Amino acid sequence: MDNAIFSNVLKFVDDTKVCKVVDNQFDSEQLQSDLDSLGDWAVKWQMKLNVEKCKVVHYGKKSIDVEYSLYGQPLEELVSEKDLGVVFSNDLKVRRQCEEAYSKASQMLRLINRTIQFKNPKVLLSL
Repeated sequence: MDNAIFSNVLKFVDDTKVCKVVDNQFDSEQLQSDLDSLGDWAVKWQMKLNVEKCKVVHYGKKSIDVEYSLYGQPLEELVSEKDLGVVFSNDLKVRRQCEEAYSKASQMLRLINRTIQFKNPKVLLSL
């Protein structure tokens, strides 16, 4: 798979990421060509990719917004994506990661408050 693709290909278990710095039209065409090659490889080896799970995130301020496709179907463009528990946003700021951590902590505190009747400080700290 890696031989026919010029972009960076990152693989982890059943997850594959294709990434490339896209500064101009030529770079975007090369990335689209790599996506087409990846799709052809997957079909050849009977491992068709699920287009609904494929996403595009444009990182940085100078990123040119280009619509990419796989198997002729346009890929959904996101402003942030969660990967291995970390939220990556297109502006490369940690705000969304902090919001998600805050939300999870608040949910857990509400759960503890609703379910624990005897609120001994020792018990609460261990929770």
